[in-house]
This record gives sequence, C-alpha cells and structure tokens, in this order.
Amino acid sequence: MITLGIDPGFARCGYAFIEAKNSAYKIVDSGLIETFSNQNYNQRLSFIYTQLDELIKKYNPSNAAIEELFFSKNTKTAIKVAEARGVIILALTLNNIDFTEYKPKEVKSQITGNGNANKDAMMKMVNLFTGSNIIQDDTADAVAIALAHASRNRIFK
Repeated sequence: MITLGIDPGFARCGYAFIEAKNSAYKIVDSGLIETFSNQNYNQRLSFIYTQLDELIKKYNPSNAAIEELFFSKNTKTAIKVAEARGVIILALTLNNIDFTEYKPKEVKSQITGNGNANKDAMMKMVNLFTGSNIIQDDTADAVAIALAHASRNRIFK
C-alpha cells in the first residue's frame, strides 16, 4: 500500500509517497511542488493542482494524510496556504483518495515522541525510519506526515 503525505504550501508544497512493508518504510517518491512569485496567482494554484494530480495518477496511493493549517501571524500567507490546501484537497477528492488531517504536534509526537520536537529531531527520525538522507524541510515534513499516518493506522502489506 502506498500512503501519500502532504505538507501544504503555496510557494513550496512538500509531498511524499511511502510504502510500508513488513514493518519497514520505503520512500517511493518525494519532493516539492514549487511555485514562484513572478507567476500569476491563479496559475500558481493551478500548477499545484495539476502537479499533484499527475503524481496521484502515477503512484495511485491508497490513502493520504495532510497537515492541518497552522495559523501564523502573517494572515496574507495563511490565506494563500489555505487556498493551496483547497486545491490539494480537491485533487485528493477528485481522485477518490481518503485523507486524514493531522496537527503538526500530532505528527511530531508520532515520529519523535515529543510534540514540541524541532526540525533537526524530525529530520533525524524521518531519515532513520526510511534509510534516506532528506535535507529539505518541506519534503521531510511530508514524509513525516505519511509515516505518522501509516504507523498510526498500521498500514502494512
């Protein structure tokens, strides 16, 4: 079974497809969907949708997990991320992918045992669980979200 983890963002949206087998996790694919400030706003949202839709069709995940929106002091940024989440949820829904939403503290707690873990601790555990060497924050967060979902739901084949 393949689980899709998504760290939603407007400029950078992290994604990870992981496979759980015999209590071990393997990253099938992971990376970023990036948009740039010189692009039209609507084109940026459309790009996030089409890229994610293509990835979903390529890897055919059986389930997905997405991080809940974290409200920051910057309302303008929060609104853009919320709109990006909207197109992400649309892509999941139109592809009939059931998804679960997780708070950042839930993911941190599931992966490190500490809901207040920092980025370094998260990165270390993600790389330990997957045998990888991910160095990009948004990608590592997406892997962590997928791992948290798969381990919480014992999704093994």
